[in-house]
Amino acid sequence: MTHFPIVEYDQATDPKVKEVYDQILSELGFGIIPNIFKSMAIKPDILEANWKKFRSTMLQGDVPRLLKEMVGVAISQSNNSVYVLKVHLHGLSALGMSEEVLSTLVSNFDACPLPAREKEVIKFGLLAGTNPLGLNESHYQNLMDLGLDQLEIFEIVAAADLFASLNRYTDAIDLEIDVF
Repeated sequence: MTHFPIVEYDQATDPKVKEVYDQILSELGFGIIPNIFKSMAIKPDILEANWKKFRSTMLQGDVPRLLKEMVGVAISQSNNSVYVLKVHLHGLSALGMSEEVLSTLVSNFDACPLPAREKEVIKFGLLAGTNPLGLNESHYQNLMDLGLDQLEIFEIVAAADLFASLNRYTDAIDLEIDVF
């Protein structure tokens, strides 16, 4: 059971919470406010800061959201972070990813029918999110050789950081899975 209250939209009294909830509903594309954000509503400034970080990392930039979501799934699976893994598998499905890719993404990554470039990005992001001290110049050079520029690589590192943080937060509070 989640250790903090889940503040539903109709229970929110703080105007900042309502404003952030409205942004989430209009921009995220899930049709719901995920429990992760509802659990932060007890501190509106923290909710707002985390939404801004999520939005700028996942919904903006040059790296496709789908690819950043796959990085998050890989990190969450590696960390056994059930909440984030399930929510972002749902997110990938909602964004149109096929069941075949979803299934092999988590069960047999090597057999996953993704282009080699995307697989290399996911592997890099996984390492950045689970063992950042294991990254070396050759990892960065590999992505540059595949055509990624410095800003795109930065976005992958930022996504890895975001998901590592989301894993720690949701696991620490034992966050309940959303009902979609």
